Formats: sequence, structure tokens, C-alpha cells
Amino acid sequence: MADSQILIFVVMIVVVLVFRFRKIVSGGPVSKNKIIFSMISYFAISMFAVYSSFQAGVSYWYVFAYAGVLIGATCLSHRYVDKSIIIWKADDGKIHSKGGNIPYVVWVIGLVSRFILGYAFLGSNYLMSSYGAQKNLSPFDVQITLVVDLIMMLGVGALTGRNLKLMSKLKHFQTT
Repeated sequence: MADSQILIFVVMIVVVLVFRFRKIVSGGPVSKNKIIFSMISYFAISMFAVYSSFQAGVSYWYVFAYAGVLIGATCLSHRYVDKSIIIWKADDGKIHSKGGNIPYVVWVIGLVSRFILGYAFLGSNYLMSSYGAQKNLSPFDVQITLVVDLIMMLGVGALTGRNLKLMSKLKHFQTT
């Protein structure tokens, strides 16, 4: 990937993230299908970035640590995000929601730091060139990669917990 392609890729991600964050803060229509699609999208983007870490030299044994952080963050977020999510029926008849911003911010920080780390330590074409070609990082670089990947797992777990709570509240809202 050329530097211009990476810049276009990063700008597209930033635009999508800004619009999505604006919907979370100000509120917007929600449905079960939209929530599921967004959870799959967040998870896929995160796994795509984290997989490149394993190709760069991180041991596959860390999958268990990543899974533990992911599950723990999901459970904690599901428990504690309850009061920050607001659901209402708008004048147009659609159900709207807003709130639960912190999990999204944590995920964005993890994702952005992962891309910056990849660019700084693995090179400008790390997203595509790291697949299929094992690279060797220094132990310090591996530790930095692990920390940033764990932050991203924390973020995607928190987003998953938030979205599961939103689906639960949406189901309860529709039945009442």
C-alpha cells in the first residue's frame, strides 16, 4: 500500500468513526439488525488489526489473554453502561437511543493507537504486507504491541457489552 492509499484508508475510517460517534452522542434510530451489524463490524475491524500482530511476531498463546480481556470487558461494560443509555420513541415512530460513549472512546483510542503503532514499528504497508510474511519484532516492540492490542480488546469488549445492553433495553422497551 502506498502512503496515499493509507492516508485515504485512515481518512475514511476517521469519517465513519466521527459520524458514528455523533449518532451515539446526539442519538439516532436503532434496531436489532443495526446493533448486530455494528457489533460485527467493530469486532471484524479489531480482529483484522490484531491478527497483524501475530504475523509480526507476537506469540499465538496471547490469544487467551486477548479473549480474557475481551470477555471481561464485555461483562463489565454490560453491567455498568446501563444508566448511560437512553431509549425513547421519537415523533417519527422510530425508536432512538443515545449514550454509552465511554466504550466507544476506548475502542477508538485502541484502534487509532494500533494503526499508529503499526505504521511506526512495522512500516507503512503493515496492514497488507504482514499477512503471510512473518516478521520479527524486538521484545520491546512486542510488549508495546501487546499493550495496544489489549487496549483494543478492552474497547471492542466494552462496545460489545454496550451493544448487548442496548439490545436488552431495546427488547424490554418494545415489550412494554
